Amino acid sequence: MGAAVFNKAKELFFTYGLKSISMDDLAKQAGVSKKTIYQAVADKQELVGKVVDELIQCHKEGIVTCKQEQKDAITELVSLSCLPFDTLASININFFYELEKFFPTEWKKLLEYREKVMLPTIIKNLERGVVEGIYREDLDIAFTAAIRLQQIATALNPTSFSDKKMEARRLMNELTVFYLHSITTTKGKRLLNKYLNLNNENRTIQS
Repeated sequence: MGAAVFNKAKELFFTYGLKSISMDDLAKQAGVSKKTIYQAVADKQELVGKVVDELIQCHKEGIVTCKQEQKDAITELVSLSCLPFDTLASININFFYELEKFFPTEWKKLLEYREKVMLPTIIKNLERGVVEGIYREDLDIAFTAAIRLQQIATALNPTSFSDKKMEARRLMNELTVFYLHSITTTKGKRLLNKYLNLNNENRTIQS
């Protein structure tokens, strides 16, 4: 499948969800025949699988990029709450709902990625912060990491969190500040406040 057709499939799926976009719709929007599409994939499920694989790879690359040369655990966490999160936040939440309901094999890939990549990344950040003396030594690492995962899930669907309209990025910022205040030591809070003061116009920690 050509890159242009694949990118159009991602655009349509991420914007409108999976069920409302047929292969006919994709062919029409991409300006190709269905035959051309079916020469590259056997069916819609295989196409969705390729889209999920690419999404996971993109998110994973974002994590790698954000972890490079971060001077402490807090800057690493702040970085991880930006680029990788924005990769997911740009997607209509219906995509994930419909993936879970109608494409269980592909949904399982996301669950495995969450448990094998996202969760260990959070745990390593917590362990790093404890060693650096900026996260509390008495943290229950597994429980705290689970809370952070839930925060990310909540930020991806802001309407489930509050009746007030809140953009996903802003909610992620607010939850990250809340999370860091709850896990940092006195030394860590001084470092956190330093970062917040650099962005005090709108209280965002997005770099």
